[in-house]
Amino acid sequence: MMRNNNPLDLSLFLLIAKIGKTRGLRGEFFLRSFSEDLDSLNSFSKFYTLKSEMMEEVKFEYIKSNNSNITAKIDSVDDIDAMKLFGQRDLYVLKSELPELEENEAYWFELEGMKVVNLEGEELGKVDHVNNYGASDMLEVSPIKNGSDFILIPFLKNRTIITINKAQNSILVDWQMDY
Repeated sequence: MMRNNNPLDLSLFLLIAKIGKTRGLRGEFFLRSFSEDLDSLNSFSKFYTLKSEMMEEVKFEYIKSNNSNITAKIDSVDDIDAMKLFGQRDLYVLKSELPELEENEAYWFELEGMKVVNLEGEELGKVDHVNNYGASDMLEVSPIKNGSDFILIPFLKNRTIITINKAQNSILVDWQMDY
């Protein structure tokens, strides 16, 4: 019998949170969410963690807000020692389970690779990454011209980000090459 050695296709999954430190003795832990709010995190039915090059489904007893933190508990994990096996693991969801967005909206991973064009019609470059340095989300754009390593454009809808066109794989921005 041959064994299937196909590598795991991580492009099917989206990193949504990270399991943090334990909280108390009964298997509860802090969850660092990369989602916009707790409601969107609770909208997913299946979560996965990467274990030995395979995705393992994780079922939660609950995910709730606790002051400014998010706490959670995995089904059938009832003590601190069992919870330590999950510590600091990344938590994924299937991209196919993401809710549909409105027109002119996109997920961060969809922005990567889009061309960026300003109001004058100049193509500034392509989005390499979307980062958050504290104040707001920033598009990191590899420029077409001007010789710099990258251009940072604040992701401020209806100010610097005018439209996102997924069909044309482009973002219209109110930004100049020399900013």
